[in-house]
Amino acid sequence: EIQAAYDYANFKAQSELENVTLRADHERKSAYLAKLEIDLEVARENEDRTLVIRDDAQINLDSAVEDLEIKRQFYAQELARITEDLAVMEEVINIFQSRVANMQDVLSKRIDQYQDGQQLGGIESQAGNLQKQWGGRLNEVSRA
Repeated sequence: EIQAAYDYANFKAQSELENVTLRADHERKSAYLAKLEIDLEVARENEDRTLVIRDDAQINLDSAVEDLEIKRQFYAQELARITEDLAVMEEVINIFQSRVANMQDVLSKRIDQYQDGQQLGGIESQAGNLQKQWGGRLNEVSRA
């Protein structure tokens, strides 16, 4: 019986010691759980903010891509228009140069016909009128 009482007292002391250790472990783990709950709440808030930022960034990116596509289309249209205008201007320049060259030939023939002095004053008057009309461009074109 003494042995049983001794075993019981020993068991009770060990149980009390284990209870103290378990309570300390429980308090430590409870504090860690509270810290993890706070960390989880902060992480969720960060995730929400990050999702909002990502959504805003995606909207901005989509807007920028759309804006650039509009600018690309406008650039392509303007390039086509300018290319067409350039072709028209080149055609106009070619026609002008051929007409000027043709007029210069005609004037040269007339001058050759009247070099002996006949109606020279009339030709000078016609040449002066042409010079005024074309603003000296006949000589510039013929030199080019």
